[in-house]
Amino acid sequence: MPTVTDFWTDVHQERQALLKYLETLTPEQWDIPSLCDEWRVRDVVGHMVSETQMTVAQAAWGSITSGFRINRYIAKDARQRGAAPVTKLLADFRGVVLARTHLPGLSSLSMLEDIVIHQMDIRQPLKQHRDIPNGRMIPVAGDLWTNRFFPGPKLFQGIRAIATDADWSAGDGLDVTGPIEALVLTLAGRFAAVDQLQGDGMATLRMRADALSGQ
Repeated sequence: MPTVTDFWTDVHQERQALLKYLETLTPEQWDIPSLCDEWRVRDVVGHMVSETQMTVAQAAWGSITSGFRINRYIAKDARQRGAAPVTKLLADFRGVVLARTHLPGLSSLSMLEDIVIHQMDIRQPLKQHRDIPNGRMIPVAGDLWTNRFFPGPKLFQGIRAIATDADWSAGDGLDVTGPIEALVLTLAGRFAAVDQLQGDGMATLRMRADALSGQ
């Protein structure tokens, strides 16, 4: 039976790094749109708190009341939580930094993926880059490559992705190359990073990204 890698130490360290940054934000910065569609910085933080606390029953009921569209419920829940005062959002996030809880079917890798993506959702619009270790970015990229909750598998079908700053590549076909952060963001459906990529597969990738953006 294969060994399952435990990423909790990485999750907790990434949350701690984000908390330290969030504590420096001005009230105006909390209201800036994130890379995540229709979510402000504050809504992203609310979502990260929620996903450590949400029960199966809450997720099921939320899905039912949202027309059996769980993503609609998650977005609504994030905005509701994000409406709280900044002091409460910070206190709530501080309280889950070391949490190991998540919905069934997820894992420590899922939660690492989540904090990596949402950290970039917040930092990039605020122009506050942080180099996330490749030891974390590589497993996140590998999971996004096959995770159909995200658009990556459709976007990169028939394309070979190659990171230029990390020992990671995947797929077969025309090449798309670039920084692993840009590849991760694109795999996760954050198309602000597409311009950082290049290669013979870019025409196909852009066409697919434009189609998804227009949905």
